[in-house]
Amino acid sequence: MSLSIIEFSQSILKLNKEKKYAEALKIFKENKGQFSEEQIAGNVYLIAGMITALRHTNNFDNAFKFLNHYKLTIDYNTKEIVLNAYGWLLFSKFKAENLLTDNHHLETEIFDEEETVEDTGDFHFNKSEIIQLIESFIPLSLGFDNEFAYSVLSNLFNSVLKAEKKKPNANWQFVSDFCDKIAPELLKTECRSIDVVRKGESKPMELASDKENWFAYKSKALMKLGKFQECYDVSKLALETFEKFHYSNDIWFARRIALSKKNLGNSEDAIKELQQILRKKKEWFIQKELAELYKEQGKNDKAFDLAIDAINNFGDLEFKIDLLYLLGELLKAKGDNDMAFKHYALSLLIRQSEEWNIPEKLIDAINQFQNEKIPLDKLPALKSELKKYWNSFKFQPEKSAAPTQKLSGKIDKILHNDEKGTDGFIKYNGNKSIYFRVNADDALNSKMSIGLDVDFKIVPATADKKEKAIQVREKK
Repeated sequence: MSLSIIEFSQSILKLNKEKKYAEALKIFKENKGQFSEEQIAGNVYLIAGMITALRHTNNFDNAFKFLNHYKLTIDYNTKEIVLNAYGWLLFSKFKAENLLTDNHHLETEIFDEEETVEDTGDFHFNKSEIIQLIESFIPLSLGFDNEFAYSVLSNLFNSVLKAEKKKPNANWQFVSDFCDKIAPELLKTECRSIDVVRKGESKPMELASDKENWFAYKSKALMKLGKFQECYDVSKLALETFEKFHYSNDIWFARRIALSKKNLGNSEDAIKELQQILRKKKEWFIQKELAELYKEQGKNDKAFDLAIDAINNFGDLEFKIDLLYLLGELLKAKGDNDMAFKHYALSLLIRQSEEWNIPEKLIDAINQFQNEKIPLDKLPALKSELKKYWNSFKFQPEKSAAPTQKLSGKIDKILHNDEKGTDGFIKYNGNKSIYFRVNADDALNSKMSIGLDVDFKIVPATADKKEKAIQVREKK
């Protein structure tokens, strides 16, 4: 039975709509001989339909061969229907090359924020063929102002940047350059939600918009590259642009502003801003950065107290190797050479154990001492010894701060519910409200929800601590 070119294209599109992609390919193979290559190449619906069918059957390379065979180039003259199909082909090909899952591009966690600025040299980066094709595609897709075309662009933008960020040695120059391919004002501010499962319970989570993600990636890349004035400008603009932030991005933008000021020579402002951030987000690496600034000013006692707080704070010790070096420096300044040496040694042994680079400054610091070198097999014992030392500085409640009698209330607000545990506020005695925190290993943590009836006690306020609820238990 003879088909017209229009009927031929319609049959391919109909099968695609029914998700019968393999059958669409079979129909094309059986009937293509009835038409000239010019007729096939000139029918945009047929071309788009074939790219789609080849993509959904994972025939990515054959899809590119198909375009080449029919002498089809992707440029500013390409019709929108073909361009969109081609964009989704690039997305699927990129996913396959990077072994990404369907939701890989969703930035559902806080950025890993322990930023260093040591690697600020030039990057030599050989872009893959698919990256080059994506970069060429982006300016073409920006010419179409509709939801379907934008969806292709959004998926490509987020997947490429997320995949690069997840690499052990992310190329931050590439991240910065890729962000520059799309002006942030062209990205949407709408947020969507997904369901995430935590502790066996499904909860809705709102995702950051593409525009917020652009500022997060761009500012982080600039910080990593040591481009502090640009990082300051982008981070400041981000804080001025959004009313609502996700993944604590408002904290991270403020932090990058502070670190940029520090590296631009304005330590006083950096200290003030890091102090403000610590009131909202008590992370160990922020404590470390503030300790470094105090050390630069010669305020070693303040620096030491903050560094101890940081080492006792939540976070894997393996990521605190620079903090260990800082503690070594501060202990040496205090005249405690034995403890200084042990902190330097622990930093060194962790690096050796993980087969990480050993900075020259660490080697020089250890060589200052006449102490016998500590072998790698003594790493667990040294960790144990120093943990006891750090714990000795932990806050001990004053006798006057004895808890009150048992009270009852309801969970009124949850601030955080993550791998560290749950914190928020309990409502009791009418309209009174008090802060609480439950650790991740507490049995109550998995039951935590708004409205839960609980019993608790209150530790009264001291000179430097606000009152808080302790011994929180589900009301029986």
